[in-house]
Amino acid sequence: MFIFKRITIENHFSGFIDGLGDAVEQGLVKAVGVSNYSEKRLRNAYEKLKKRGIPLASNQVNYSLIYRKPEENGVKAACDELGITLIAYCPIAQGELLLFFLTLQPLLNRIKELGENYSKTSTQNSPCMSNSLAKQILFQQLEKCLTISYPCKFQLRVSILLFLCYKILEQPVFCGQVGLNWLLAQDNVVPIPGAKNAEQAAEFAGALGWRLTDEEVNELRSMASEIKPVVSFPLENL
Repeated sequence: MFIFKRITIENHFSGFIDGLGDAVEQGLVKAVGVSNYSEKRLRNAYEKLKKRGIPLASNQVNYSLIYRKPEENGVKAACDELGITLIAYCPIAQGELLLFFLTLQPLLNRIKELGENYSKTSTQNSPCMSNSLAKQILFQQLEKCLTISYPCKFQLRVSILLFLCYKILEQPVFCGQVGLNWLLAQDNVVPIPGAKNAEQAAEFAGALGWRLTDEEVNELRSMASEIKPVVSFPLENL
């Protein structure tokens, strides 16, 4: 697939899209996509290629759990409507999600340990206590702990930290993997995280093989909407 990087020369827009179509018809590439296209440009490119029987495969934009500009400017909705895959670059917000995890790792490890111990003791002391009730009691305690320990230190709100703690108790996942899975769970989104080494690549691969539910995807979106977005330059607005 060939992805055309967007430039701001409006006069040449038609020629560039024609060039993508020519490349497909000449057998040079199997699919074509664009990058940082606004909703208007995206629809124009889609219609122009459609007349030649060529699908527009993708639009590559900045998109993550804590930078959701494509949801606000119509780009994601257009991708969903037209069947164009949204390729998300900076899917872990330029490493910010990983940074939060590294900072909180000792606390999260302790939370996991407490959760395992609590699960064992609650079952022994009260066999009738449901697993969901046990978790509810545990997270009431965790919320107090996190609120005291991290009142205003991080952009991520306590509610998101609690959600991540819940997922870590439920299965061995990392914070960055939750962020990647949040994108994957939306079906029409493909995240492309940058890995500096094999270890990091293997960690990112841990976002596969499981999936957040629709309810969890919406819950995280609602939580993240209450925090200040990561600073970025929305090229698709140009």
